[in-house]
Amino acid sequence: MRSLHHALVALVLCASVSGAQQEARPEQDVRTQQEPRTQTSRELRNRFVRDQTALGFAVYAPAFAVMVGDDAVTGTAGYLVMAGGTFFAAAELTRRVNITEARHIMSSAMALRAAGSALLIAGQSDMDARPAAAVTLIGGLAGTTSGLVFGKGLTGGEAAATIFGHDLAWMTAFALTAAGDADPFDTTGVDRVSSAVAWTAAGLGGYFAGRWYAGHAKHNVTVGDVQTLWLGATIGALGGAATIASSSPSSEAVALTLLTGGWLGTFAAERLLVARYDHSRGDGNLLALGGGAGALMGMGIGILVSGEADRGGSATLGFATLGAIGGVAMAERYMQPARDAGRLAFLDRLTISPGALVAAAARQPGRHALVSLTF
Repeated sequence: MRSLHHALVALVLCASVSGAQQEARPEQDVRTQQEPRTQTSRELRNRFVRDQTALGFAVYAPAFAVMVGDDAVTGTAGYLVMAGGTFFAAAELTRRVNITEARHIMSSAMALRAAGSALLIAGQSDMDARPAAAVTLIGGLAGTTSGLVFGKGLTGGEAAATIFGHDLAWMTAFALTAAGDADPFDTTGVDRVSSAVAWTAAGLGGYFAGRWYAGHAKHNVTVGDVQTLWLGATIGALGGAATIASSSPSSEAVALTLLTGGWLGTFAAERLLVARYDHSRGDGNLLALGGGAGALMGMGIGILVSGEADRGGSATLGFATLGAIGGVAMAERYMQPARDAGRLAFLDRLTISPGALVAAAARQPGRHALVSLTF
């Protein structure tokens, strides 16, 4: 049961971090307007600087301090210089690079994931502290650069789907490894370095899979839609946990069950929510709140039914899963999100005037608008 609880907490934290990275912005009516691919604003630039500064404090500066610090004084000085310098470097970068929403999403997300993967591989290979710090710093900076490069020309939804693909693929690879080795971080069983490299490679492949999905889906994919995919994966994993919670499962069974439930929940959310509606960021946040509120109510009912002694058992988790599904359904009904715009939604804003064509052919004086596009 302890391994089950740990796995559930890890999945919920991962979903929360992913949702937090996609911060709310002023909403737009997706019924009439597609997500901009090249639009930038002062707000987007400010967010980019803010997120890069946070990465400076949490990732770049600690890695740089360990890399250059022979003693505490040098390390502290290195941390302070890098932490402060990140702000000015990011601010200057916004003057030279067009920061779109996709670039903002991908640069911050890819920096954190690349640095984390580099640190994981270095730690699994027992690398010395200073080389490990250098690898982590390079990974973080390379992730930021890659996000700016590959985010060019994407919508926010396509960028968010790309990151989602990475996370889902990474967790899938980790779960499969855990299914074959109860503790993939120890020195027995599956080779630690090979496992870390395999997880990283799966994540890289996930980037391309997520981008392919957003680019080839017959329906429109927004950032809010991707948030609902995370919500579906979390509820699916919770439902999977409900099926085994009372049977004292092994770590391998926990990994496979949570993986299966997460994938089923993702597929259900894609078919029932993403393919039918275009969710804004606010819609995605409200759906998550509805699902969480429903889960809490269901868990309370489960505790009343099962008793305190079995509050972590299958019945309680089953009621929590049903409550989460009901909460999402109620939130969706309350919000009434826009119907999916589809790939050809711009045709609804395109107007062709046959009368103007006739007037132009008759050489009547004045301006004749043959085609007009409304934004």
